[in-house]
Amino acid sequence: MAEKKEKKPRTPAQIEAQKRNSFKKGQSGNPAGRTPVHPDVKEAFKALTFTARDTLFDVMVNGKNDASRVAAAVAALNRGWGAPTQAVEVDVTHKQDWSALLNALDAHTAAKTLVGIAEVPLVIEAELLEKPDDPN
Repeated sequence: MAEKKEKKPRTPAQIEAQKRNSFKKGQSGNPAGRTPVHPDVKEAFKALTFTARDTLFDVMVNGKNDASRVAAAVAALNRGWGAPTQAVEVDVTHKQDWSALLNALDAHTAAKTLVGIAEVPLVIEAELLEKPDDPN
């Protein structure tokens, strides 16, 4: 059984270097993302499509454990045409009750429809608390 190595205490310089070189919270380690495949490389692999297809067919018909040839053919197809799409099944459950919001939205929509039919402007009723000073 392998022995566990003891962890050596870090020096203050090592701790400071880790603080300087580590990612800040919310900061990506690769902000630009993956470098795109150069169009010439894609075209070169697309040119191999028929050869890859022929290799797959040859292995399918005459195969004697040519796994590496199949892997190379699949890799060429994936690089030229992209990997096949994969179906993903998602089951989403909401914990919030949206019925009150939906009822309010229905009432609002109904009110807008009635106002639109009657062509009556909406009126906001209010009670005046103070009489404004008459400037005249």
